[in-house]
Amino acid sequence: MRISKLSERAGLPVGTVKFYLRSGLLHAGRATSATQALYDETHLKRLRLIRALLEVGRLSLSDIHEILDAMDLPDVDTESRVTRVRAAIAASSGVSDSIDVTAAQDLLADLGWHVAATSPHLPALARALWAAESVGLEIDPDHFSAYAEAAALAAHSDRTAISETSAENLPTTVAATTVLLDQVLIALHRLAMENDPVDSRGVPRGARHLPGPRQPAASA
Repeated sequence: MRISKLSERAGLPVGTVKFYLRSGLLHAGRATSATQALYDETHLKRLRLIRALLEVGRLSLSDIHEILDAMDLPDVDTESRVTRVRAAIAASSGVSDSIDVTAAQDLLADLGWHVAATSPHLPALARALWAAESVGLEIDPDHFSAYAEAAALAAHSDRTAISETSAENLPTTVAATTVLLDQVLIALHRLAMENDPVDSRGVPRGARHLPGPRQPAASA
C-alpha cells in the first residue's frame, strides 16, 4: 500500500507517518522510485503499536524508540530481546535506581515473593511507597497485601497469555502487555472504587434515592 493508504488505516496524518520514518521509529518501505515506496502490514502493525504506547501508555517518543530498538535487535535470541524490552520499559519510568529499596524488598519478602535485587521495578515501588508516606498515607500490611494479590492475579493472567504467543511476536506482545494492560489495571481500579456499594460515609449507594413509606391518604 502507498503511504496515503497506510496513513488512513493507521488513523494518523501522512506527515506523522513520514516523521516516524525519518526518525527511525518506522522501518522503511519497499522503494518503487526515488520518491515512492510501498508499505505492508508490518508497517501498519508498528504504527498502531507506536500510537498505543504514545496515547494510552503515555510514553515519550524517546522512550518508545528505546523499546522498539530493543524489539528489533538483530542476531539476538528472543529471550534476550524480551529482557531488553522489559528493561527499556522500566527505564521509561524515570525513577532513579539510587533510592533505598530495603523497605520495598522487606514487604515483598513478607509476601513470599522472590524478586531479584537488580529488578528495575524495585526503585519504582520504593519511590511510590516513600511518596505515600510523605503525605501521611499509611499503607498497612493488609492494604499492601490486597494490592499485591490483585497484581499477582493480573501477572499470572499476563504470563499465561504471553506463553501462548509465538516467538516472532513475543517482544511486541511483552511490550504491549506491560505498558497497555498497566493502564487497563489502573482504569479498572478506579472503576472498582466507583462500583463500591457503600459510599464514603458508609451509606449504601442508592439508599438516599429510595422512596419513603407511602403515607396514608387523608380522610375526607
